[in-house]
Amino acid sequence: MIALRFQLTSPFSGDLGFSGVPLRAAFLNLLRESDEQLSNEVHDSDDVRTYALDPFPLDSRLQTLLREGERCEFGVNLFKAEQVERALRGIALKPHRDLRIHQYAFPLNRIDFSRSDPEKLMSSWSQLVPANVSSPVIVRMRFTTPTQLSHYGTGRAYLVPTPDKVFSGLLRVWNTVEKATKLAEVSDYRDWVDSNVYISAHRLRTVRVSLGRSRSFVGFVGNVTYQIDDSRDPLSRFTVGLARFGEMCNVGKNRTAGMGRIVVSIGGQDTREEGASASEGVRFQRVSSSG
Repeated sequence: MIALRFQLTSPFSGDLGFSGVPLRAAFLNLLRESDEQLSNEVHDSDDVRTYALDPFPLDSRLQTLLREGERCEFGVNLFKAEQVERALRGIALKPHRDLRIHQYAFPLNRIDFSRSDPEKLMSSWSQLVPANVSSPVIVRMRFTTPTQLSHYGTGRAYLVPTPDKVFSGLLRVWNTVEKATKLAEVSDYRDWVDSNVYISAHRLRTVRVSLGRSRSFVGFVGNVTYQIDDSRDPLSRFTVGLARFGEMCNVGKNRTAGMGRIVVSIGGQDTREEGASASEGVRFQRVSSSG
């Protein structure tokens, strides 16, 4: 896996709106200048998209306010590293680089590059859970940008972060990572999640962000606590690893534009969040596609 960090200088002062969508377009355009076919493959594939974006910092309205001359950064995580290495060399060697964001040319000051071994990462994440303790595992997720899940392969939005949708979605992305051990059957893992993971607390709200040109995106933000029944189960530790991987790949629809950003913490016991909803402790059952 490759993580890129772009540092730019703002050429204007003003409100950029939700920065994830124009930043995605700018990154794909930068990639297209080196390899147009690769840019199309990375974004237009019908399969799970193999990258995710961390937008400019957002305010409480989920907007980015910039000042002329201010340094600003965003990140892109790429899960098929070998696919893009040649294009990245071309980007790094290009002189007088800038990124076009809306109608503005942002001077590109530097690109930081790091490579990670996915197996070592998953091993370190999984070790957050002791293998010899039978107590439940607590996974807390804070959804910081609007999150919208798919409803069983349809175009309909699903705005409840049920464990089956969140963790099976993360597994689909993990299965695209180069040189990573994969679980072959997402459906089998989803069945395990249905039986072993449930929501023990949550505080969520629905938000709408403008994407410009009369477009908008509706999703939920807020905090969710998941409880996994038995920490000794290897799949429990793998599920913790997937949660941490979610900080790199985002969750749900439009994660390549910075939607579904999460912050994760892992604990060994459930300290209920103040003001958690009345649905604490409820197990959500997966509804069949025929239902």
